[in-house]
Amino acid sequence: MHKHVLKFSFLGCGVLAAATVGLLLLSACRKAPVADAGLQSPRADSEEFHADNDIAMTVRSLADALKVGEPLDSVEYDFKGVLTDGQGSPLYTDVQGSPGMWEVDVLDKRNVIIRNLYLGDLLPLDLQTYILQSLALDTEQQLSYNVHDAVDEDDTEISVYDFGGGYLRFEVRAAMAPNGLEGPLLNIIMSADPPAGVETQTSA
Repeated sequence: MHKHVLKFSFLGCGVLAAATVGLLLLSACRKAPVADAGLQSPRADSEEFHADNDIAMTVRSLADALKVGEPLDSVEYDFKGVLTDGQGSPLYTDVQGSPGMWEVDVLDKRNVIIRNLYLGDLLPLDLQTYILQSLALDTEQQLSYNVHDAVDEDDTEISVYDFGGGYLRFEVRAAMAPNGLEGPLLNIIMSADPPAGVETQTSA
């Protein structure tokens, strides 16, 4: 009699153990999707960083506003962060290896400046070409200017374009970081009025 009771006790323990293991496995399966969802967070952050702040779109928007005489609003246009090319890539990498930072600063209702904040591997001529193409501008819209009337520094390279209703001015000068590395600083100035030193007649 005691042997049968003992036998049923072992069987009961075995069933209980199997049920416990089954519940643990079921619990683990239910938790798996939560763990997978957590692994997606870095990818979401990466996509957010890749958000397309295309400089060409910014320039076109400002040009359209100036063409129709719309007063520039700092609340709408001021920006500080990473600007990208048409592929969503940062326009340059700074000397620290980070995506290059830019500032869009509305100076007043008729003038705005876009500039890189730090030195890096920016290619000003390539960027200038990209922006001109986005506005459908070429040498026919380039204006003559007197650099000495425009800026105080002789080492600043300037080119000015008439985009029909406003003016686009590129200023490039070389600068040096405290660690000795050199890089270009680029100012892109858009204005409803012709810049100082610019002749109103287009160059041949």
